[in-house]
Amino acid sequence: MGYKLAIDFGTTNSVVACWDDVENGPTITKTPYISDASVPGRPPIIPSLLYVNDAQAQKFTIGQLVRTSQLHVQKNNRLFRNFKRGIVATPAPEPRTIDAIPFADRDAGSAFIKHLLEALPYDDDDIEQLVLTAPVAAFEGYLAWLNDVIDDIAPDKIRVVDESTAAALGYAVTEPGAAVLVFDFGGGTLDLSLVQLPEHQRKTGGFLRKLVSSNASQNAARVIAKAGRVIGGSDIDQWLLAEVLKRTQVTTEQLGNQYTPLLTQCEQAKITLSTELQTDIRFEVAGKLHHVTMTRAELEALLEANGFYEALRRVVDKVMHVSRQRGLFKEDIRYVLMVGGTSLMPSVQRTLSTYFTDMAVRADKPFTAVAEGALQLAAGYGLEDYLVHSYGLRYLDDATGEHAWDEIVPMGSSYPIDNPIDVVLGAAHPNQQEVEFVIGEIDTDAVNMIEVKYEDGQAVFVANAAESGQRIVLLNEQDAIKYLAPLQPAGEPGTDRLHVQFTIDARRRLMMTVFDLQTNKLLLEKVAVATLQ
Repeated sequence: MGYKLAIDFGTTNSVVACWDDVENGPTITKTPYISDASVPGRPPIIPSLLYVNDAQAQKFTIGQLVRTSQLHVQKNNRLFRNFKRGIVATPAPEPRTIDAIPFADRDAGSAFIKHLLEALPYDDDDIEQLVLTAPVAAFEGYLAWLNDVIDDIAPDKIRVVDESTAAALGYAVTEPGAAVLVFDFGGGTLDLSLVQLPEHQRKTGGFLRKLVSSNASQNAARVIAKAGRVIGGSDIDQWLLAEVLKRTQVTTEQLGNQYTPLLTQCEQAKITLSTELQTDIRFEVAGKLHHVTMTRAELEALLEANGFYEALRRVVDKVMHVSRQRGLFKEDIRYVLMVGGTSLMPSVQRTLSTYFTDMAVRADKPFTAVAEGALQLAAGYGLEDYLVHSYGLRYLDDATGEHAWDEIVPMGSSYPIDNPIDVVLGAAHPNQQEVEFVIGEIDTDAVNMIEVKYEDGQAVFVANAAESGQRIVLLNEQDAIKYLAPLQPAGEPGTDRLHVQFTIDARRRLMMTVFDLQTNKLLLEKVAVATLQ
């Protein structure tokens, strides 16, 4: 029998878990050199760091080895941190030029994952199942990127689950039917999931027990509501760095190659201020030493000014609004489970305490709950999930002559969907030769991004937490030409011509079958047109 693995690729840290058949539970994998096992009482984690030694030769250093080799304080642009943000951000940061070739955050993520898999003490052929996690707020491109990265392992061995739902399975909550709020606030994203556990104690049995596969549907945890924002600890690091430069009257241009060491200090200052009331930040520019003292109160005021707490409240309000619509209220929530380093900040916990007062708050697995929970799926746990966005089909509006969107999959739809969603289409203009199918994600809580400068002028994007709006994210516009439905004879407006059936499989793929009503011909059958979130 092969190995069952789960990888939680985080913005700041990553975790690998392996199922132990003897103990009938997950264990955190320690990988020599790249794992950080230096903190007593904390399982080994892998810092999500990548250093480009030679871009042309594709030589990299990852994880803890970056720190032990002192590569994280080098004064150049070869260090990638928080690069998961660039994978999910729209627009993505511009690539850096390293060794005369462009190198983007997506490239850094690909290199990190591939080297991580190579460093594990398991051969690809010995892996029975690999479970990967994705943030609730991630765009469809993240899942597509992930599928492209894992190209050495058979697709039927790979499963994907969102990080918040995995965290709910990772905490050992055994109360039957309990409503659990998972608060996942890491380096790059804020994700909340409200999950209801199975109703019967025998069927719950503790998250670390393998369920009988024949009863999987009866043992499913039900996702009641979830929401997310692209905002996290890396934004705090950037805001803190900007405040330090403001106080010292140093510009990003003057900072130059000192940017990376200073950002590292800001990250450490943020961590220190979770347990201490003040900390010092020291750095040198052009031979001049600068010193800034930052207090916890000043950091919290900085977060307030940047809309951090407002963004937090909005996400909580959205989850509670959806849960009320589904018949579950705040008083029904029994547990609040904390995941990710940012969730442990005192001000974050104070903000949550204004919403939840009588619930049991669990914060003993902030770094490993996601990986351990994802591994439960490989070990046989069932999971009923739903889509966090609405999805529409693009069409030409007769009245305006412009593109509009017809919702075909509403937000909150469960998947997989076996009963097809039926859509009837007609020609948009005379003598139409073909019909395209462009799918859009209707994002009702989009986050705008602001640009900051760093590392010799390279750009990253930090969440503007105070602003939000609605937008359409095109999922397959470039690929739509691959599955055009030909009209032979040509179509004419005013007549129903195509009968389209949409289904959604367990991998969130939107599958499409198209019939020609005029010729009674099957034009397309079970074509995967997009991957939904």
